[in-house]
Amino acid sequence: MKLSTKKMAGLRRYHADRPVKTRLKLLEALDRMESGQTVKVSPGFHWSKANLAREAGVNINTVVRKLPDGKWAFPEINERFEQIRQKRQRAATTSDSRDEKIVELRNQLDGLREQNRQLALEVNRMGRQVLEEREKAERMMLYERQNASLRDEISRIQRARASGGDSRA
Repeated sequence: MKLSTKKMAGLRRYHADRPVKTRLKLLEALDRMESGQTVKVSPGFHWSKANLAREAGVNINTVVRKLPDGKWAFPEINERFEQIRQKRQRAATTSDSRDEKIVELRNQLDGLREQNRQLALEVNRMGRQVLEEREKAERMMLYERQNASLRDEISRIQRARASGGDSRA
């Protein structure tokens, strides 16, 4: 089964244009993934070459394929992919450290609130003690006045007995 020269020329053109079209597909997919405006991959995607291939609509082997000399078939795509992935990891690490700081500060806030609550309870307890002591002091002063009044009455009675004899008042 021989192919006509016209068909062979068409196949050669097609295969000559394929790497260019594939490169464009991969670059567009990288742009969409970087911006978060993906078409084929869900928005919360994991940053992987498989997802890059899925978003570009190409086989995974296209992305990870190496030439016989050991270089990537699409080195600029792989380099850009790694740069974006590392940048995302640094951003995730930065946000992780921020999240850790937020958690630490919230824990400190909770500790301070608990300490504040304990201090308020202690102030309340001490306030009750002060009121009880004041009430005791007022009762003592009342008892002291009653005692003074009773001492005066006893003194008066004793003087009356001593001066008047045995007459009862």
